[in-house]
Amino acid sequence: MPRNSLEYNGFRINPVEDFSVFTGFSCLRPEDKDRDLDEFIRHDAERHFKDKVAVTYQLESVVDPELAGIPLGFATLQNDAIRINGDDSLPDICVQYPYRAFPAVKIGRFGIHVDYQRNNLGSLFLFMLKWLLTTENRTGCRYITVDARRDKKNKIDVTGFYRRNQFEELPWESKTSKYVPMYFDLINFEP
Repeated sequence: MPRNSLEYNGFRINPVEDFSVFTGFSCLRPEDKDRDLDEFIRHDAERHFKDKVAVTYQLESVVDPELAGIPLGFATLQNDAIRINGDDSLPDICVQYPYRAFPAVKIGRFGIHVDYQRNNLGSLFLFMLKWLLTTENRTGCRYITVDARRDKKNKIDVTGFYRRNQFEELPWESKTSKYVPMYFDLINFEP
């Protein structure tokens, strides 16, 4: 299996190189007004990949022949850092290292196909991403970060999903009206 791929429990995650697999992909219901995720995966993800800004991973089934090669979800990953300002601290690590920032991987976009939502595939996908990032460590990466969408106007709030998956809010980072900075500490993760 390629180094940046992972199989678990009948599913595989791997980096996307041919973005045509997302033709017809949607993680939104017809009544959803905000089309950002669908627009990103259809029109922007490939450019992010080619320009080395982000890498998109897809979740796919390896046991269901009807779903072979069909993306069930996607996650776009990019480099990030958690910056420490003065008295802010992360558990234990700030005492051990006198750094002003700690390495992280950011989930830029994350979506599950609308037909497969509410089946814990999102949590499974996050679990597999955590596992991938802690296996054969490619570079120092202590945290996963995400700017979780909380948009009252469009009735979108994914902060609960990330909390259920052990992400915590970064209290000193500025929240906007639409995004809540959150993080997951990979140090205690065990697959």
